[in-house]
Amino acid sequence: MPDRELPRPGVGVHGGARHLVLYPTWVGLLSAGLVPPGLLVLGLLALTSTGGGVVAWTLLAAGAGTALLAGRDFPRYVVIGPDGIERHCLLRRHVLPFTEVAAIQRAPTPRLAAVRAARSSDPVERHRVRGGLMAAGHGRRRWMLTDQPESREEYDHLAALLVAGGSTDLQAARPGPGTTPTSLYRRGAPPLPN
Repeated sequence: MPDRELPRPGVGVHGGARHLVLYPTWVGLLSAGLVPPGLLVLGLLALTSTGGGVVAWTLLAAGAGTALLAGRDFPRYVVIGPDGIERHCLLRRHVLPFTEVAAIQRAPTPRLAAVRAARSSDPVERHRVRGGLMAAGHGRRRWMLTDQPESREEYDHLAALLVAGGSTDLQAARPGPGTTPTSLYRRGAPPLPN
């Protein structure tokens, strides 16, 4: 589909007419960046103080494992364009062509948020979208795109890009009015692919 047929992105939408850039929360980025080194430091402290017990080796293994997982799988930002999805993680750039992605779905709501929503007397709060987006591949493959809901403008731009691509369904519920864009505290969009 030519550029002129895609709608211009709304306020707070990074990426231009042919791309959309989505970001995770700062809390998610900090957790992915600080938990693994914290576990490694605790493991090293336990190793030096006890001389090498089960707890020390468990903390070191957990730190190394979470560092590898967070570096490979937690995206710093995601670019959705005409050719597919690019997940930019700390240790890799993961490209998902739309032929590998069956649908874009809503990630499960975190348990604490679901409990709070269930206890709320406000019907709008009870039905508010809380989960981020994930790409569902064929079979059981899943890839995290964001850990927070996107704004309505970002959602609408994503829907337009997926319609233009034609092969991936958007099965995620549309966020409610007033949802902040994922780019709220980001100064500028990263460089986009050609």
